Amino acid sequence: MQAASGSPDDFRLLIVNADGEHYARELARRLPDLAFDWLSPGQPITDSARQATALACFASALNNGLLRALPRLQWLQALSSGVDGIADHPDLSADVALTSAHGIHGPAVSEMALTMMFALGRDLPAILADQRARRWQRRRQPLLHGKTLAVLGTGMIARELATKCQALGMRTLAVSSSPRPVAGFDQVHARGMLRNVAAQADFLVLLAPLTQSTRGLVDAAVLAAMKPSAYLINLARAGLCDTTALLDALHGDKLAGAALDVFEREPLPEDDPLWSAPRLIVTPHIGGESDRYADQVLPLVAHNVLAWTSGDRASLRNRVR
Repeated sequence: MQAASGSPDDFRLLIVNADGEHYARELARRLPDLAFDWLSPGQPITDSARQATALACFASALNNGLLRALPRLQWLQALSSGVDGIADHPDLSADVALTSAHGIHGPAVSEMALTMMFALGRDLPAILADQRARRWQRRRQPLLHGKTLAVLGTGMIARELATKCQALGMRTLAVSSSPRPVAGFDQVHARGMLRNVAAQADFLVLLAPLTQSTRGLVDAAVLAAMKPSAYLINLARAGLCDTTALLDALHGDKLAGAALDVFEREPLPEDDPLWSAPRLIVTPHIGGESDRYADQVLPLVAHNVLAWTSGDRASLRNRVR
């Protein structure tokens, strides 16, 4: 852990992240009059870190008593778009202001969705298995062109994915809590129409936040409405989809396949049945990762640091509370 120069107004931001040193150094370069510390997740908390008045991290870093070790904490900047696991953390005081990184994940997550769509549609896992077995077996190669994309959610990531899919010649549908015309989508339907929209989808991609009203929204009935040739992709939150129902659909050949990047338990335990489910691609929650993540999130963090230290709380971006 290293620190930048001292702060005249007693502000100190602690970044807990594997790339925390880069974040701290870059923020110190941009804002040399303020103090920035960093820790790797799980690293012992130093005396300097305990003086932090602000914290920047992912939900996964909130362990080992981190919040309890920060008695001066006033503001938490989530490095993720979603704040579940942070806003509801039992050790985070309701008095601590909370901001998110909403809006920076469009390129990364939409590209991951396309990666999954290509891999599932062209059966890339089977092609790679043939390669490892030195087996020459030609396979049909379906196009995305002319297929139908259905997205649960109409946020920034959903819109970016829809725009890219339209460029590939796909029909784009969305399901939203507030149906309205949305750029990138040919049609936007109310949540009550989810089964009908799912029945039209060649790819159903989940990109909605996890709330009381969206938990378990993709249930056995929705999965049963999908075509046997369709695929489900979840890059948002595991709780959106009934995992047991999804496993039943895959084992019963009721879906052509699925791809999951998010899970109820992470890391996914070695004995979890998802590992061995047929026609399922499992990735370790990397949909929002990219080689440009820091470049995308740092301007937002720097803006919010300036707003916070200047007392202009109304200018905080993505304020959750």
